[in-house]
Amino acid sequence: MPKHILAAISDLHVGSAVGLSPERFPLDDGGHYSPSREQLWLLARWHEFWASVKAMKRGRQLTVVVNGDIVEGGHFPGSQLSTASPETMEYVAGELLKPVRKVAARMFMIRGTPVHVKKGPGAEEIVGRAIGTEKIGRNYSAVELALNVGGVRFHFSHHPGTGGGKLPWTRGTGMRQVALKLWMNYRSHDHQPPDVAVRSHLHVFDDTPSSLPIYAVRTPAFCLANEFAKKVGAQNEPISTIGGLVFLIEDGKWHMEKLFYSAAPPREIRVE
Repeated sequence: MPKHILAAISDLHVGSAVGLSPERFPLDDGGHYSPSREQLWLLARWHEFWASVKAMKRGRQLTVVVNGDIVEGGHFPGSQLSTASPETMEYVAGELLKPVRKVAARMFMIRGTPVHVKKGPGAEEIVGRAIGTEKIGRNYSAVELALNVGGVRFHFSHHPGTGGGKLPWTRGTGMRQVALKLWMNYRSHDHQPPDVAVRSHLHVFDDTPSSLPIYAVRTPAFCLANEFAKKVGAQNEPISTIGGLVFLIEDGKWHMEKLFYSAAPPREIRVE
C-alpha cells in the first residue's frame, strides 16, 4: 500500500486586513493592496508550512483538504477589509492556492460559513473550479467530505456544531461532543464510523483524547484575530496560534503532526 500525507488547513479569510494576503494584489480601480507587517509575517508562515509539508512528503502521495472560509467576504463593508469585492477575494485566494494544487496529487474544498463565502456553491466552489480541485459528487466543493486515504477514514466539515473547547480550561469538551455524536450517529444506522473527524471555524485548536472511538480535531486558522474576536474574547487573541495539521499515513495507520506558529504579543509601549 502506498504511503500518504494529508494536509488540512482552513480559515484563510483572504480579503480581511488580518487574513492571508500575498505581498501585493491588484484592486479593481487600478490600485494595489499592500499587506501590513503582521500579514507579511502570516504569509511567511504560509510558505514555511508548505515547505515543511514538502519536506515531510518524501515519496508520499499528498492530499490537501481546505476546510472552509477561504475568503472574508463583504459582509461588513469597510470593516477590516483589504477589498470589498468578493470577486477580488476569490481571485487572490485562487492565486495563493495554485502552487499548493500543483504539488498535491488530490485537493478538496470544503464550504465554509455563508456570511463569509456566500450561500451554496460560493467561494470554495468558484476557486475549486478555477484551480482544478477534485470533484465531490458533481461539484468542486461540499459541506462535508467522507475521505478514505490509505485505509484511514476521515470525515471533514467546516462547522463543529459546538462552541466548546475555545478556552484553555474547557479544552477537549467541544471535540469530545463532535466525536461521540458522530460515532453514535454512524453506529445507530449500522455504519462503520470514521477514524478521524476534522472541524474548523473557531480558529482555535482542540482535540479529543485517544481513548475515544473517533479522534476529533479542530484546526487553527491561517489568519490573525480581528476586532470581533478581541471583542468576544476568543482564545486566538491577543496572541494568535496559526497553522495547519499534517497526517502521515502508512499501512492503514496514521500519525498527526501539528505545524503551528505563534504570532507576536501586542507591542509594549514603555513609560519611564
